[in-house]
Amino acid sequence: MKRKNGEIGSFFEFPYFDCVNPTESVLYNLIHSSGKNTYIFVQDGRQAIKAVLQQIRNVHEKKCYLPAYICHSIIQPFKEMGLNIIFYNHEHPLIQNIDKSICDSIILIIDYFGTEFFRTQEIKKLLKQGNIIIIDITHSILDEKRRELCHEGLYYIASLRKTFPIPDGAVIYHPYSEIELDLGRSVNYTRMLDAMILKRFYLDENLEISNNLNLDLKRIFLLLYAEYEECKDKTGIHISKIPLISLMILSKLRFNKILERRNQNIKTIYDKIYNHERFLFDIEAIRSPFMLPLIFEDNERRENVRKLMLKHRIYPAIHWKIQGLIPEKFVYEHKLSSKKLSIPIDQRYSDRGYEQDYKLT
Repeated sequence: MKRKNGEIGSFFEFPYFDCVNPTESVLYNLIHSSGKNTYIFVQDGRQAIKAVLQQIRNVHEKKCYLPAYICHSIIQPFKEMGLNIIFYNHEHPLIQNIDKSICDSIILIIDYFGTEFFRTQEIKKLLKQGNIIIIDITHSILDEKRRELCHEGLYYIASLRKTFPIPDGAVIYHPYSEIELDLGRSVNYTRMLDAMILKRFYLDENLEISNNLNLDLKRIFLLLYAEYEECKDKTGIHISKIPLISLMILSKLRFNKILERRNQNIKTIYDKIYNHERFLFDIEAIRSPFMLPLIFEDNERRENVRKLMLKHRIYPAIHWKIQGLIPEKFVYEHKLSSKKLSIPIDQRYSDRGYEQDYKLT
């Protein structure tokens, strides 16, 4: 499906609703695929992490092991609470190299781009050693099997706005309902909601507006989006309810359609990119389609390709810029950060919208 202005990627616009049967909705799936775990919705991912940390007994006496390839927003709640952070490294391709002898600590695991390299048996072993494990399933939220393991020391968290078109929202899964949160009113999400609505008008093929108005719309929604992100980074983390509008949107979108479209799109791009050495992962390793990470020889080649894609109104993401965030001794992670590019494959597009766009060699 070609889009007005030919744009692919960037943040989600306000969606069209396509779910009539409530049991087919994203919201129903998120609630009923939790297995023996219970669920709690909060406003965003960093709030979910802080909420979990606040539940851990003697949390300030524990070491917190975090992967050295990570987003600053994940580190924020650990730093805000003054916890003892220790980074661990990776082996190619982004396999988390966690010391199996760690005990009585907090360990964060990330399912990068829908991969699940850290297996259930390894997690069980670390849990038996008295560790608390937090699995960030933001990239693997579409794979309900990932949440099958249930243990009092195991928490799953996910930022939902990275996969679904909502202004804000996150979920926590844990086996007991004893998580007590004094949730405040959701705040600061209206900038994002306004940006999504304006982007919907900007992309609407049936809307007859001038080019000047189109440019104004784009300038305004990008400004609103930037303000929204800046507000998150500069304010403290106060745990709040998920916005009601986010729950409403999730109840009006079909889960299987999103999953099927993403699966088809990632396969289409995988088949059409001629040089398969570009792929960070084998496609078989991706259990939940999030984005398709490509790796280049160096930063210069990556930036040349990125600029070419931007010229054609394709907006790839960089996950993540870790310079100044992670110690330089983590050489593999820093090299990867300068060479990797994330290609959008989300549910807004069909294979016809990609056919002429991805000709990387």
